[in-house]
Amino acid sequence: MSQEVSGITQTLSRERWNQARRKAFWQKLSSSLGLSKQPVNLLSFEEVQHKLRLTQSAYRGLQQVELDKIVGSVGRYHDFTRTFLPLIEGDRVRWQRIAELQYEQGLPPIELYKVGEAYFVKDGNHRVSVAREFGAKTIEAYVWEYETPVGGLSVTAGDVLDDLIVKAEYRAFLDRTRLDLSHPEQNIVLTEPGMYPELELEIELYRQNLERIDGEPHTYQQAAADWYEMVYTLAVDIIRESGVLEIFPGRTEADLYVWVTRHRKELAEQYGETLHLRDVVARIAERRRRPALWERVVQTTTRSVKALVSTLAPPPSAAEEFIIPPRDDEPMGRLLASLQTTEPEMTYRGERGEAWRAWRSALRTKVTELLNLNYVPADGAVIDIVEHTTVSGVERTKLLLPAADGLPIPAYLLAPADRDGPLPGLLVFAGHGTIRETAGLETGLPQANALALAQVGYVTLTFEERGFGELGQVDHEGLDSAARLLGRTWLTMILEDALRALDYLQSRPDVHADRLGATGLGLGAGLALYLAALDERIRAAVVQNYVGGGIDVLAVRGHGCDFVPGLRRYADFSDVARLIAPRPVLYAYPRGRATTRMARLWFDRTRPLYESFRCPDRLRFVEHEAGTRYHCPPARQWFDRWLIEEEDTSVLLWAPGE
Repeated sequence: MSQEVSGITQTLSRERWNQARRKAFWQKLSSSLGLSKQPVNLLSFEEVQHKLRLTQSAYRGLQQVELDKIVGSVGRYHDFTRTFLPLIEGDRVRWQRIAELQYEQGLPPIELYKVGEAYFVKDGNHRVSVAREFGAKTIEAYVWEYETPVGGLSVTAGDVLDDLIVKAEYRAFLDRTRLDLSHPEQNIVLTEPGMYPELELEIELYRQNLERIDGEPHTYQQAAADWYEMVYTLAVDIIRESGVLEIFPGRTEADLYVWVTRHRKELAEQYGETLHLRDVVARIAERRRRPALWERVVQTTTRSVKALVSTLAPPPSAAEEFIIPPRDDEPMGRLLASLQTTEPEMTYRGERGEAWRAWRSALRTKVTELLNLNYVPADGAVIDIVEHTTVSGVERTKLLLPAADGLPIPAYLLAPADRDGPLPGLLVFAGHGTIRETAGLETGLPQANALALAQVGYVTLTFEERGFGELGQVDHEGLDSAARLLGRTWLTMILEDALRALDYLQSRPDVHADRLGATGLGLGAGLALYLAALDERIRAAVVQNYVGGGIDVLAVRGHGCDFVPGLRRYADFSDVARLIAPRPVLYAYPRGRATTRMARLWFDRTRPLYESFRCPDRLRFVEHEAGTRYHCPPARQWFDRWLIEEEDTSVLLWAPGE
């Protein structure tokens, strides 16, 4: 009889497992498509512990804990969804055995860490998963509780990674400003990552102004208190009086303060004058005015029609489409399963200090080897000047840069006509465009970014990539195919040309040799990323709209012009991005795009490194309304922050927490 019961139990457990796996698939798919706004990923206890500086725990005994409040795990947060649905096929046997135990005996207690209102599984992830699948509301657990050292800072069951970053930044903000001591009534609560570092920078600039005016030193804490009384509170009063908060549900006064400050700077740059704070608030209110009821009905109907049309019409590009994963019994499904279960040999595993630098050096060497990159410095190379003109306050010079193989590479150098002394230099990649578009001679998606950045105080260099523009007699796909016959790639050739272009830019007397940056759009942004990863002369980078096959091989089915042969055996794309750390990188993507959501996923994998190094302000991800075009304002602000305002850019090669 027991064998019969055991057989039934095994069958039921197997069915439960299959059901849980199907739920996990649809939950991940709904999240990827933007159909669900609920967090889908478990939180990492290690990250929470680091960000909130948890040190001591107290044993609270055996308790009944609500399953909905268990939101993370110690070490196994990648194996389950936020609702503990299983993601790893290899867990089948263990999960089914625990399900059988649930059927026949019930589950033994698990072990949990408690932080605020949330719980993290120390031991018993599969038991939590099975209990939830069986519809249980609570589970028996041994509990150890951590207390957050700053009042009001705790983890709730609804937290996502951004929430933790904001809380960690808030704690760092209070540690540095001591506003919680000087002004206990303060309530500077922000809701987006990266905003507290902006306030810290504003206070530092305010402190420097005070010292210039008073002629005596001021501590940062004194300046913070004065800033709060003389600047922040007055601005918040204006925001309150305007009623603008009503059209920003879920946002705070502090959020609006940061946005107003940004908008005020942009308008000052655009119109050449500083607008009154009330005028800026009024402009923001007008831009975000809530539509009337009939307008909202029309907008909703329009969106519905567009959604219907989009389901009937082919997508504009494969990169904008999320692909339903293939089945395990298909060739692509088998290959992807192998990719997911095989960890790259040299992937980053949390190294710090000398171990981190050794890892970075080894991976750079390996990427260089895989590309078969042969960098020949351009010392003494003869540069031919083709033409020279002045446009919109910028001197635009067309050059021919000699490549290592002797090919003359057309390029444009753009520099402010009224420059007096050396300026920061930027290498601007055209990507799937031409230098005539980046230099402002033709319209295109780059939005004349090399010209625009030169107009605001940079010396920019943009060179023709092989297979495009004047070098496009054979397209870059054909060049890539031919290069692979020699064990090289198109990416290899362009990076070699870029390194020599960087040599030339660095050698110019009107360029600060230690204040160099790189940027681009799409493929051009990918080239900027690879260059920054391989060469530390690039002190800051701006990556816009880049989604390469290394990010998502299913959704990005391009021809692979940014392909590094054999890379996945040693590292994934987030490891390449980590090679830039701890130097500053800004990622800018269009709001609401599927590709933006993909890019955020791998960006989130690089972010913990900057946080552990205690320099989270050097990494930023922003979403904008410029669509597929290059968006210059955030790029300009980023380069200003790190290549102009930073007194010594050599400090960017190091981080406080290495």
